Amino acid sequence: MPPTHENARHIQAITLNNRSRRKVMKLNKAQAIARRNQELGGAVLGVNNCHFTDLDSKRNIWWFDLPLVRIGVGQYEWVHLLMHNAETDQLLHLKVPTAFLREHIEGLVVRNAGKRKPEITLELSADKDSFLKDVRPAGAGVGFAQFSL
Repeated sequence: MPPTHENARHIQAITLNNRSRRKVMKLNKAQAIARRNQELGGAVLGVNNCHFTDLDSKRNIWWFDLPLVRIGVGQYEWVHLLMHNAETDQLLHLKVPTAFLREHIEGLVVRNAGKRKPEITLELSADKDSFLKDVRPAGAGVGFAQFSL
């Protein structure tokens, strides 16, 4: 394709990927939801009940900011967390009961607590010795591996 102003970023990304000689599979939230729904055989996940992140390869974590209102009683029974590793194209799916998050809120980091839009901030580890544990320094190391589907 000839370079134009509109596709310059796309061509630059292709060039960078070719230079690194690694096949990197980028995925966005909509693509991840569609892929996982196809694997599940139905429209289980949607933009409101699902959160998505790519692996931060420098820190080897998946980072989520979950609005505190989403785990309130009467909101959602589960929060779905989709975690993608662009290097391997692996897509992990956690189905976390909101009751679990409410019960463990003291061991999680809540940003903007008492303000307009408080969020639970999770840093889930991809390391073997602490796989899917929240590794935020101020947190209690709450584990999420049991919710993997």
